[in-house]
Amino acid sequence: MESLMFSGLSQWAVYGVSALACFWAWDKMFFWIVQKDLKAIIRILGAVLLFTPAPLDPQLAETGVFNGEVSNYAPAFLIIIFRGLLENNASFLDAIIYMLAGLIFGLVLMSLLSLFNFLRTKFTAQD
Repeated sequence: MESLMFSGLSQWAVYGVSALACFWAWDKMFFWIVQKDLKAIIRILGAVLLFTPAPLDPQLAETGVFNGEVSNYAPAFLIIIFRGLLENNASFLDAIIYMLAGLIFGLVLMSLLSLFNFLRTKFTAQD
């Protein structure tokens, strides 16, 4: 039982289920927004906030010592909060960069899907 409790993969699985529930609540919290594109941007912000991982120690991540272990990562927003509150002169720029990369990826994906839907409706309306 202890090995399951301290396993990084099981902790991320529990966090993933919890984050999905929080993302559902995030989506329901903005029910009053009727514009489709603005609602999609808010969904992307929520997904980036909840689902973006960042390395716990930026120096070890740069040297490649992590070797892809999931226990060496945490949600980026938690890293920003705890480094800001608990450490003096802590750099949380790496976690912000991870979140910005996720945000850019989400916005590019949203724009490609919007372009695909626009082209699909344009060509099906002509037929």
